[in-house]
Amino acid sequence: MDDKVITVHNELSSFKLPLWLAFLLYCMLTLGFTYPAVLHLGSRVIGGGDAFMFLWDIWWFKYAIFTLHTNPLVNTTIYYPMHNIPMVWSTPVNELGSIPLQFMFGNLIAYNLLIVTHFILSGFFMFLFLRKLLRNDLPSFIGGVIYTFSTYHFVAGNVGTLGLTTIEFIPLFLYAFIRFIDEQTIRHVLLMTCCAILVALSDPYLAIYFLGTFSIVFVLYALFAERQLLLHEKRFWGFVVSGVLTAAAVLPFYLPMVGTVESLHSARFAAKDAVLYSEDLLGYFIPTHTTFLWRKFSINYNFNPTIAHYFIGYIVLVLGIIGIFKSTPRFKVLFLAFLLTALVLSLGPYLQVNGPMFFNEGKRYAMIPMPYYLIWKIPILDFLRFPNRYSLDVELMLSVFAASALDVMMRRNASTIIAAAVLAVVIPFETITHIPFTASNAVIPSVYKSLKTNPAVKVIYDLPSGNDLTLPYVNYAYKYMYYQTYHHKPIVYGHLPRTPNHGNDFTLLNPLLQVFSEPEVLNYGDIIQREVGDYVPYGLTALKHAGVSVIILHKTFLSTDFDKPTEQALYKRLVRIFGHPVFEDQRTAMFSVRRLSKPVLKPITYLGEGWYEPKYYQNGVAYRWMSNDAEIRLSHWKGGYAAIEFSVFRPFTKVKNLDVFLDATLLTHLDISSIVPPHVGTITIPSVYLPDGKSTIVLHVEQGPYEPFFMESGFPDVNLYSLAISQVVIKPAQGSSRDTR
Repeated sequence: MDDKVITVHNELSSFKLPLWLAFLLYCMLTLGFTYPAVLHLGSRVIGGGDAFMFLWDIWWFKYAIFTLHTNPLVNTTIYYPMHNIPMVWSTPVNELGSIPLQFMFGNLIAYNLLIVTHFILSGFFMFLFLRKLLRNDLPSFIGGVIYTFSTYHFVAGNVGTLGLTTIEFIPLFLYAFIRFIDEQTIRHVLLMTCCAILVALSDPYLAIYFLGTFSIVFVLYALFAERQLLLHEKRFWGFVVSGVLTAAAVLPFYLPMVGTVESLHSARFAAKDAVLYSEDLLGYFIPTHTTFLWRKFSINYNFNPTIAHYFIGYIVLVLGIIGIFKSTPRFKVLFLAFLLTALVLSLGPYLQVNGPMFFNEGKRYAMIPMPYYLIWKIPILDFLRFPNRYSLDVELMLSVFAASALDVMMRRNASTIIAAAVLAVVIPFETITHIPFTASNAVIPSVYKSLKTNPAVKVIYDLPSGNDLTLPYVNYAYKYMYYQTYHHKPIVYGHLPRTPNHGNDFTLLNPLLQVFSEPEVLNYGDIIQREVGDYVPYGLTALKHAGVSVIILHKTFLSTDFDKPTEQALYKRLVRIFGHPVFEDQRTAMFSVRRLSKPVLKPITYLGEGWYEPKYYQNGVAYRWMSNDAEIRLSHWKGGYAAIEFSVFRPFTKVKNLDVFLDATLLTHLDISSIVPPHVGTITIPSVYLPDGKSTIVLHVEQGPYEPFFMESGFPDVNLYSLAISQVVIKPAQGSSRDTR
């Protein structure tokens, strides 16, 4: 039996595309489709959003190793005054590989060069793999174009997720994998192992979405279709040795990560993302308004447009189908199995075809479960979050099948070369989402120039800040981290892909800093009456203890994402507290933090943990969604009896009870089933004794599990089983002779 068990066609093609020319062509195509980023490598960052976090990430590794001489996997400069924050989602391949580039060009140009290089090498390495598989260079070149300019890759580049754009080592691994199957030598074992390590350390998601999934599919393929792959002694031990060496190299990075992530509160909320970021089956076949070539012909469909940017493209789809039918059986079984596995897993826990699909179970409805549901429930793996990223494997296999179809169709003549050139240009137009390619302003504000060399400035507090899991705050955090790459000072704010527990407690649980973090409440109010003047001593005391020297207000951020009155209200409040800015231009205003010698702390009421950002009814009344437990905190309170009143918005039938606790003691169990959704009802607790000092009132609601999100709304929502609370009032109880304030 032929030892080469994974083949496509046995006839050799006489057409050869020189490697240098193929590489040059991928360079030209990349520069064309990422235009005009190449013209602004030193002033704009390719993509946006997450790109600023990765700009900081690669800088931090270099700074920690060569300046601080500390472990780069532990950070002490963001989420200040927290210390020893684990860097649980780092991508060592990019971070370590960027260090020479940073020494030569700085972190901005280094990042941009990395993104451009990932596009070039992804196409080129896919070309090498297909060249080995097909033995026909022109179809192999087109397959590389399909892979590197796939929608998945373009979206990852536009969003700025550096690790997810590092997909060039996947086809390189497949190349080494095929070489080892053909020739069982130590050299090929080591080559396959090195490629597997590079894939695993490119991004944690890639380690599971590709490497883990492909390994499982391959083992099943070998057991049921080609047993000689494992029965052959050299192959068997080669795979074992490669697996052991890969695990030994990767686990030192991933074991601390897994242990840390499992302990993070933020990771527990990742389960909802498994539903929210599932792929809609039609998203592969129907273009949306985000598709450059077909946007004029797109129609509004029910599937979520934010996740429907994995459109395959009709040329690739047709070629892929032809390739599936024309490729040889032994080739087809393995790669088709991997294609179907990735497609099914990308659909997430529940099937969606033009929106959620239900089947009737008597008097109730249930979602149609998919195999991903089982993976979702496995401990540790539940933080994978984004099943639609399995579309990477779908597009990977389709590029192989499309190249296989072209291998059958193409001949060595002038028309074939012209056709290949046309396909190389047209195919990306079907799948890209932006022309010109997204590039964001990355100029450091001038205010930081004086701070960089000022030893009196110890810690910087940038505004606006807030809940880093909520847009637009997370984008602010990324920008502030990028600015840190210039001034090198610790910052109060920050954001990592897995937020450390209590990372934002300093600002969100301090009465004054909480107002700074949600400046809209200055203009429109909140669910409690905020006496901001009484909050000032609390805020100044906290800033003093944390060593915060300056507060920088980024006015352009506010006027972009909030309204102008909100910016003006926050600016006026900062002037009232800290005096006029010590530096101001059109974009920023810097305030020096003054000290209070003996702050007088008055009795106050403020919000604790468990609240989402404020929203407003049409009549202007503020409300907030609550999580399972939402706190109202009292500080320096004078003991006495008080009445507690609040309004409850009950939009969902499943929430029937609300418990109220005072310092972990149950005050009352409220039956709110009489509030007919979606109406608002007023709740009054007529008499509660509030002790002296500090107290915490907790509103507790039992929420359902995340997976049945679609049942009532037809779309996943973290607040589906929650309540909205508005107008919380704590006042002296009737007949009480003692004022609670």
